[in-house]
Amino acid sequence: MTEERKPDKKRARNFVEPTKKWLRDQALRYLNRFPATSHKMAQHLLRKAEPHAEHFDIARETLKSDVDAVVAELVKVGFINDAEFAASKARLMARQGRSVAQIGLKLQEMEFSDSDQVQALDALGEDRQGLDRRAAARFVKRRRFGPYKPEKTRSERRNRELASLARQGFSFDVATLVIDAETVEDIEAIIYGDE
Repeated sequence: MTEERKPDKKRARNFVEPTKKWLRDQALRYLNRFPATSHKMAQHLLRKAEPHAEHFDIARETLKSDVDAVVAELVKVGFINDAEFAASKARLMARQGRSVAQIGLKLQEMEFSDSDQVQALDALGEDRQGLDRRAAARFVKRRRFGPYKPEKTRSERRNRELASLARQGFSFDVATLVIDAETVEDIEAIIYGDE
């Protein structure tokens, strides 16, 4: 006995004219759920509004102009602040044990402007080497590398751990400093010390 298959019923799409008010509502709905840069917000609004604009024969240039105006308004009232978002992301990644190089690449990948990237990295402090030492120590602590390993397995794991730190963007000097630390207290001193 074969079962009858019900026909697939696709929900009919209700097209709405993508006015500035509609775009603003979509942007606020998005910001309630996710943080966004001005660039990411513009991409989201364009992607969301394009099918609606096609249905109403609205030119892409007009839609893009409206999206840019809405994003500029959100920036002006403070709902989107790329500089603060970049600085916040950089601080978070530094606390997680990311190298300065890796933080810079991530900010670039998130498409922050060059000035926002520079300001975010400058806000971390002038001592980039010290920042990298603390971040590498946090990474070693989190991954249980170096002094966190039993003495008999440390030497055989050393090269793998150094390679792991190199992939994270740490220099050889910084990587060897934390991997070759004698004790767990040495790692703690690097993380919490006044270096």
